[in-house]
Amino acid sequence: MQEYQISFNGNRIDAAEGVDLHYYDFNNLPDRQINIHKLARRSLSIITSSEYSQKTVPIFLDVCGGNRQETEALIKNLKSLIQAQNGLLKVLQGGIEVQYTATMNEFNIEWLGTRAVVTIVFLASTPIGESVDTVVLLTANSITTSSYNQSFTIQGSFPAEPLITVIINSVTGGTAATINLFNAVSNQGISITGNFTAGSILEVDSQNMTVTLNGGNLDFEGLFPTFAPGTQQLAYTDTFTTRNISLSGTYRQRLI
Repeated sequence: MQEYQISFNGNRIDAAEGVDLHYYDFNNLPDRQINIHKLARRSLSIITSSEYSQKTVPIFLDVCGGNRQETEALIKNLKSLIQAQNGLLKVLQGGIEVQYTATMNEFNIEWLGTRAVVTIVFLASTPIGESVDTVVLLTANSITTSSYNQSFTIQGSFPAEPLITVIINSVTGGTAATINLFNAVSNQGISITGNFTAGSILEVDSQNMTVTLNGGNLDFEGLFPTFAPGTQQLAYTDTFTTRNISLSGTYRQRLI
């Protein structure tokens, strides 16, 4: 796989006719929206929120035809590939294909004879990139205890928002019972109360902030568990009388 590879809305920019892609810069941090609150009767302030809002991804390339007219035709074709308002921008970062939702914000040209040096700047409305491929978080089968912890390592440079699945293989005392899933390091997690029977499938999706039981939405309490990069641990507890469950999870690497 080549070192630099970029596509937008399904169109490979680096493979466009007459285009020579030099590099792109995804390492700049996103813009941050910071709110500061002035403390009453004191010469101090505190930051009340700090959220990433958008990210710019510039790419640098040459466009060259046999003459000025051919180069202009190649530029016209290049422009046609990047017109989507909310397209999926995919780039290689450290050998990992990472995606953003973005739009083309700048298209700058410098002519050097019949060759055009082009800089395209994409503006990503999803400032935190995520890997196209999913990563296995954990897999545990035939858990028979009311509490269970498992450690794992989160890859990437920003907290992961996993999809956690609990399959009830067998259970007693599953009526109006509660399952808790939380980050054992930060204690951030949720509690789900419902009627669980053999064959029930519970899915907790931290990225999309949904909880489903056998495909139907289910109420919950607490905060969806997220996991910072590095060594982390998921904790599971329930109020069943007896149980045999399988626990699994996946996530996408998130990169800032």
